[in-house]
Amino acid sequence: MIKKYLFVLFCIGFFIPIVCAQTVDEATLLENTKKFLMDKQYDDAIIELDKILAVQPENVNALIEKGHVRLIQGKYVKAFQNFEKALQFEPKNILALSGQGTAQYHLKQYEDALDSFNSVLKVDKDNTVALVGSGNILLKEQQYDNAILFFNIVLEREPNNISAMIAKASALAGINQYDKSLELLDNILQLDSDNILALNEKGQVYLEIEKYALARDVFTDLMEIDENDIYALLGMAELNFLENKNIKAEQLYDKVLLLDPDNVEGLLGKANVLESRGQYDDALRYFDEALEVDPDNLEASNGKGSILEHEVNASLDLILIITIIGSVTSVFSFIIVMIKIKENKKLQERVLIADEQIEDMVDKFMKRQKK
Repeated sequence: MIKKYLFVLFCIGFFIPIVCAQTVDEATLLENTKKFLMDKQYDDAIIELDKILAVQPENVNALIEKGHVRLIQGKYVKAFQNFEKALQFEPKNILALSGQGTAQYHLKQYEDALDSFNSVLKVDKDNTVALVGSGNILLKEQQYDNAILFFNIVLEREPNNISAMIAKASALAGINQYDKSLELLDNILQLDSDNILALNEKGQVYLEIEKYALARDVFTDLMEIDENDIYALLGMAELNFLENKNIKAEQLYDKVLLLDPDNVEGLLGKANVLESRGQYDDALRYFDEALEVDPDNLEASNGKGSILEHEVNASLDLILIITIIGSVTSVFSFIIVMIKIKENKKLQERVLIADEQIEDMVDKFMKRQKK
């Protein structure tokens, strides 16, 4: 009997230090993660979190933290997977739901994102992430006034919430209230002079009102903060394109696509530059690539449709010319005309497909508007 008690005491004495060590180790790893995040060493932060998950794969806090790191890195699919896994263990976890909604927003899964944010707001009607996230979705849907209502709810409680301020500034620009938008952006830059999102939005507003010199100053400031910043490169590229400096614009779009091959704005910008030069086949390829990344992108579909329409018209013109001179070389001309008619038919079929894609996008947009 005594031996039995001694064995129990031995087990308690043996296992308690192990459990405590694991708890301390987890706390240490989480602390290390925070330090790495402060230093923007995101890969190292992931390594620390993976050490926790290797021992405790169901650790919800580590899964959520890893999801947030993936959001910062722009790896939205991986972020979504982490939040989704956390929700398998805790289906009503607010942080996991709001993180999932944010990932879905960046993946352009707007209806699913709204569902996630609504789930959060049912439990916590003042949740800042869900309110700003819902407003951002309305902003994407061009429902600017409704979006502003969401941002105002946050700003009434948190006047210096930078995410809500930037989003509201964008919405104000959407309803042509440019002065108010710029004023709000200046307020943000007083709080955080190097805020990349605010600087980018300010540059975009200047582009919209055609104050190109001021836009150039803003994008130059952005590039001084980070010469490889995607926002700065895209802004400067668009500025050069608007000023008909196509060579410089193309170089900047190429740099964007070198850093991020699937960047839709970069693909569209490159396509527009090529189209302006009359390099229609190359432009069409970039519009197609943009549609592979974002199948519902209206600008890419319109660009593709415009090029195909141009090719149809060019083909018809050629058929007409050949027909006119056909009396001289009737047999040869007839063969060429038949070939061109077949090519033209294929082009027209592609135009119809492009038009149908645009109609589908409009239908989807209208359905979301009704909801």
